[in-house]
Parts: sequence; C-alpha cells; structure tokens
Amino acid sequence: MDIIKKILHQTSWQMVAKVVSSLSTIIILSLVARNYGTSGTGVYTLAVAYLSFFYIAVDFGINAHVLPNLIKENFGSPFQKLLGLRILWAFVLMILASSIILLWPDVNKDFQQAVLIAIPAILGVGVFATSTALFQGKLKFQLATIASSFGVLITLLLTILVVYLGLGAPDLLFAHAVGLILGAVLSLFLIQSFTKIIPLFDFSYIKKTVSQSWPISLTLLLNIIYFRADAFILTSLKSFAEVGIYNVAYQVFQSLLVIPAFIMNSFYPIMLKDFAEDKPKFINNLLKMSLTMFGLSFVGMLLTLLFAPLVIDIITGGKSFAGSISSLRMLSLGFPAFFVTSVLMWTLIVLKKYKTMLIIYLVGMIFNISLNFILIPAYSYIGASGVTVLSEYLILSLQLVILIPALKENSKSKTQILRPLQS
Repeated sequence: MDIIKKILHQTSWQMVAKVVSSLSTIIILSLVARNYGTSGTGVYTLAVAYLSFFYIAVDFGINAHVLPNLIKENFGSPFQKLLGLRILWAFVLMILASSIILLWPDVNKDFQQAVLIAIPAILGVGVFATSTALFQGKLKFQLATIASSFGVLITLLLTILVVYLGLGAPDLLFAHAVGLILGAVLSLFLIQSFTKIIPLFDFSYIKKTVSQSWPISLTLLLNIIYFRADAFILTSLKSFAEVGIYNVAYQVFQSLLVIPAFIMNSFYPIMLKDFAEDKPKFINNLLKMSLTMFGLSFVGMLLTLLFAPLVIDIITGGKSFAGSISSLRMLSLGFPAFFVTSVLMWTLIVLKKYKTMLIIYLVGMIFNISLNFILIPAYSYIGASGVTVLSEYLILSLQLVILIPALKENSKSKTQILRPLQS
C-alpha cells in the first residue's frame, strides 16, 4: 500500500539518522562516564538538559502549524519567512538562556561554564528545525538525515579530541555546539535545491504565526519542563553524582523514544491529507497507527527490562553506575504511554485542539513537579523515574478522555473505522 510505503521509506531515513545519533551518543556518554565520573557526567548531562529547554523553545511548535503551507507548490516565501522568524527568536532565547545561567544563585561553576560555551547551539537548532519543516513537507527526510548525521559525527570527533587532550567537562559542550551548528549549515546548503535560503523578516507574518500557534508552542515548552524538571530537582535536593546516574539511564530511555517521534513525523502529513479528504479513513488509519505503536512499545519495554544491565555496563564500564540499571528499567515501564501519546498529541493538532492540548500538558507538568518534590527526597533517581512514568500515563488518560468523543463526532460510519489501512 502506498501509505505504508511512504511511512516506511521516510521513517527508515529518520532511523538511519537515529542509529548514527544513538551510536554517537552512547560512545560520547561512555567517554564521559569513564573519564569524568558520576559528578562530571552530571555536569555534562545537566548542561545538555538545560539547553534542551531552549532547543524546544526555538522550535516553538511552529512546524506543525505551518506545514500545510510548505506542502503547497509555492512554498519558497513561507520557508524564507519561517527562517527569518526562527533566527530572530533564536537570538532572543540565546540572550535569555545566558541571563538565567549568569543570575542563577549558587550555581555550580562547571555547569555554568558548560552552558555558556554552548549557547550558540540554540541558533543552530533553530535553523535546522526550519530546514526539517521543508524536508518533512516534501517527504525528503534523507536530506535531513545527511545534515544531522554530519553534525553528530563532528560532535563525536571533537568530543574524542576533548577527552584525549584531558580538558574539563565544560569543554565537552564546545563539541556539542559545533556539531549542531555545522549540521544546520549543511541543511541550509541542501535546501538550496528547493528554494532560496535568504531569510525574510516579515513582522506581520511573525505576529500572525505566533498568535495562531502559541498554544502548541507553550505545550511543547510545558512538555519539556515536566519531562526534564526532575534532573534539576534532583540536583537541588541530592547531588551531581546522582544526577549523573539518573541521566545515563535517561539518555538511553530518551534515545528509544525517537522511534514514535520519527514514525509520526512521516505520518503527520498523511494525517492532514486524510482529515481534509476522508474523515472515516483518517480515523481508521489513526486506530491502526495507535495499535502499531502499542505493539512496538511493548516489545521495547520487554527488551529494555531484559538488557538494561548489559547496556549500562557497556556504556559506563560498571563504574559506580549500578543505579542506572534500576532507573532504566523503571523508565521502560512508560514506553506504552509514551508511544501512544505521540499519536494522540498529533491528532489533537490535526483537530486544532491547541488549547485543550495545552491544558492537558499543564496538568501533567503540575502533577510531575509536585510528585517529584515528594518522592525524590526519599527515593532519589528511582523516585524521579517513577514520576516520569506516572506523568505520561496521566497524559494518555486525559488525551483519551478528550479524543474519544471528538473522533466519534468526526466519524461518518462506525463500520468504516474497522477497514484495513488504506493507501
């Protein structure tokens, strides 16, 4: 079937990028854990987690909103305007990220230095996110794979150099930043085969786009806050060593979560088309995708529970990271919720229930942060792992409560929902 072929083809290219990224991440994490210990690993991973807030913020959720315009034939001007918006927004976030870390009371100096070194990476992530929107709209993820893989390999090579020279943990973020920036530069070079890459700073476009997409933007920001607030709470209540133990497990866990993200990147343009042309077909394919995601998540959970000791030992060499095994196993119990919510979140976007989605993730963030403050003092990184899992099952429950009635309204025939996946 054409739809399956398209999804598999585009997802396969994203998986190639992720294999390269995951292998590089594992090697880098192994180098950091083996050469900088639990505290150095804590500094490195917490700095990356801090920057991740701004990486999500620079994305601003705009891609999902503007993608219909990039699918059209006359996509040149919308892309250039989107690029201009992202560049301006990236500079705002760079100033904000620098200000926060400089004014942070009693901040660890190595952590502060690491963040400041990598601040320019925010611009690189913004540019690459803009390029990816066009690659997604044109179903050309192979070009995004080339650019991202190039950046990842640069990061790996520079990280090896930093370790070889015996430089400090903050210097590892230099390699992180350079890789992201060079990957973004290459993505723009590849975009030239589609359209001009000169940014247009159209403030009326910026105002209109922000006014329409801000609920998605705020939802993504709340998502990353509730997703990674635990690391900062753990730092304030425990130590950088415990942050390092937790973040090793979390890095492995997070690497596996890109599987549903990549599948949905390929499926989202098809969802838009189906919803506009044939709502019963849209619902039918949505049901099939949800069941597929659940099946994949269950397999992933079982494999993680079984191989967690081996994976952690390979990455860390067994040096003081035994707690990462228990943490990873706990986190893996959340795979079913994370895989299925990835489908339902994009469904809310297709239905333009932006504010509803915002409320769902606001509830999830409040629940997550509150429970972390209760459980982390007693259970440390195991408590943080458990809260991550419980929070996502809460999100899944709220999504189902909202979407089941909404999808019934969009269905013309109950019998049509059970049709096989269509091309």
